[in-house]
Amino acid sequence: MDYLAFLEKNERTKLGILGVLAENAQRDVEVKQIIDQVSITRYKFNQLIDELIQDLGSIQQKDCQLTVKDNLVVCDGIDYSICQQLQLIYLKQSPRFQVFEFEYLNQQTQSRQKFRLDHFMSQSKYYALRTQVENVLDNKAVTQARPIGGSLHPELVERAKISNIYYHFFNGIEDPFPELESQTSRFCNFLSMTFGISLTPSERLKLKMFVQIQIKRLAGRHFLNIRHMATLERDTRLPFLKNYYLENVPHSGESDIDSEICFLFLFLRSQRIMASVPVKFCQQLQQQYNSGSKHFERVLAETPVINQTKFTGEDQQKVAQHIAQLTVWLMMFDYFDFTEVIASDQSHMAMDFPALTILGKQLVDETIKVFDLQLCDECRAKLLKSYVKILIADVPSSLARDNVTICVDFVQSIVPMDYFAKLLVANLGAGIVLTNQLSSDVDVFLSDIYVASIHDIPQVTLLDPLKTSNWEKLRQTVADVKQTKLEGFLAAS
Repeated sequence: MDYLAFLEKNERTKLGILGVLAENAQRDVEVKQIIDQVSITRYKFNQLIDELIQDLGSIQQKDCQLTVKDNLVVCDGIDYSICQQLQLIYLKQSPRFQVFEFEYLNQQTQSRQKFRLDHFMSQSKYYALRTQVENVLDNKAVTQARPIGGSLHPELVERAKISNIYYHFFNGIEDPFPELESQTSRFCNFLSMTFGISLTPSERLKLKMFVQIQIKRLAGRHFLNIRHMATLERDTRLPFLKNYYLENVPHSGESDIDSEICFLFLFLRSQRIMASVPVKFCQQLQQQYNSGSKHFERVLAETPVINQTKFTGEDQQKVAQHIAQLTVWLMMFDYFDFTEVIASDQSHMAMDFPALTILGKQLVDETIKVFDLQLCDECRAKLLKSYVKILIADVPSSLARDNVTICVDFVQSIVPMDYFAKLLVANLGAGIVLTNQLSSDVDVFLSDIYVASIHDIPQVTLLDPLKTSNWEKLRQTVADVKQTKLEGFLAAS
């Protein structure tokens, strides 16, 4: 979904300018660089930069400043959080978003005529904006991507879209429904006590937003039925939860309360807030899960990027089940964007985890084939990132073929090696083996002096080993070595 399509064109361009400034490590950025990256004229830049400076004044975080001097944009305190805050300000000013909120969440609170009068909107303008909103929400690629897309209840699809929009824009900055704050806080506390859930701040944020949208949709009598996909299993705590809904959520008595609660549990499980839930998949989904697990196990057992002699069948099964489970969640609920706010950084991931990225791509290809999916490039990238995160968690780093052995030999600097090893892992990631002996297994020689007699492997010289800001050369060297080793294993396999 193109979230920025809710905003006006000039606002999108201003966010593009701000994004360039936030990504740039320098305090001063040339005007020409911004013009080239955002693809605007100098005249348009002059117009929008003045507006942007004014807009930043409305952000409560007062330490962010922007000035233009001598063909340079001088910025202080501009980072991704500032972009998010300004994006939300633009959203709440957007007529498209106002129409969206009325149509999907607040229609029961006032008549359409009253809404138009309050927003100084003609009937033709209203219907034109509504058509634009429908075009933003019409994500055919998502529906086509699911083999069970035809059997998804329309309300489930709508709620997934609505949830993604609010999480993308509000995302911890502020509560989108302050009028429901007290009600949803009580519900989160009740759920935590009844089911023994310990919520982190971000989990509580997600759960509150999910429940708020559920309450809003029920208030508009938009009811859900997912019995053909999943049903509740027997659990002694369920009557308490049902009673809570019936007593506290308007119109829940008119709804299929079992489907609403099942939907809640599936959300909690998909977001890993609960390790297990009293829900049973329908036969079709269970068969897809079982089939996916078997195919993923085969990919894991055959991939050359993992040391198969140490990759046990039990480990392969565990990883395959996690991958299959995630795939089913995503096909059911489209929570790609609900869990990912920023775009996938493919180059960074491939640089730091080349072996697992290759394996992730193999698993994505298998997913598309087994589940008969049609994924756009953006969905493929997000699915790949989700898979790689599972692989990082479940596959021991020592099994990856891109492990790098570094011989550490500091002569002039006395460095506590245990502490230095932790710094290496923190800055370079897993898959690093340290030794103080030079042998044929060593891939990189790291020291505070240059040793001319070492020819066959890269050398990295750190005059001050504890100054981590100077480690970029080491990081790049390790990435190059990983890639070279991996290419050698793949060519030989």
